Amino acid sequence: MLVVDTHTHVISDDLERYPLQVADYPGVEWVYEAPVTAEELLAEMAAADVDRAVLVQALGGYGTDNSYVVDARAAYPNSFSAVAIVDDPAELDALVAAGVGGVRFYAVGGGGPLQDEATWDTARRLGLRVSAATVPEHLPALVEAVAAHPDVILALDHCGFAPESIGNYAHLENLYLKVTPHVLDAGESAAMLERLAEQFGLNRLMWGSDYSQTHDRPYTELADQARAACAAMSPSEQAQFLGGTALALWPELA
Repeated sequence: MLVVDTHTHVISDDLERYPLQVADYPGVEWVYEAPVTAEELLAEMAAADVDRAVLVQALGGYGTDNSYVVDARAAYPNSFSAVAIVDDPAELDALVAAGVGGVRFYAVGGGGPLQDEATWDTARRLGLRVSAATVPEHLPALVEAVAAHPDVILALDHCGFAPESIGNYAHLENLYLKVTPHVLDAGESAAMLERLAEQFGLNRLMWGSDYSQTHDRPYTELADQARAACAAMSPSEQAQFLGGTALALWPELA
């Protein structure tokens, strides 16, 4: 069974080659407090028996300069895939040629980015996996966008920070969920996962650590939390949650 972490963030220690572009909003302190390089993440993964990871562009650290996740993916193609954030969807062709496997809508400050038809169209044309970060007040915009593009799968980061109510949207068959510590910490983790599985099916759920933005505990504990959450499930169900759904979306990691 391959274990895939679908939500990680990395920061280079080579500040000359990859200069920081730290965002001016709350929650970016981790860039200074707990940066983790691609190599350090690989070591953490090995210690935690995690086999693959998706590198999600660290908007808070680099803005839309995707250079580091692109280079990390190129350096370790058997371990990483990469998800980019772009200002202009015209950039995506070159990013895909460089190995990027997904694009992320960052809609925490408002749902507007989710209505960018050019990005949806480009993602569809290039076969990119789409993910999104948003917050509960903007879930209506997300639902509208997902419903308008039924042929494009969208993986919602952190269950939209609304694990108790996200089930209201389970009828959207192209809506998949990243189950991260923000979700598992919101209640008893096994019960939380079981409820989401009943609503969405395990084939639409995947684990992500949010490391190292989430750094209040060691990486091994984040992986252990995910395993504990699905421990009562059958071996095939555990494999689906811990890696199967991720590999369906990012087959380059298989």
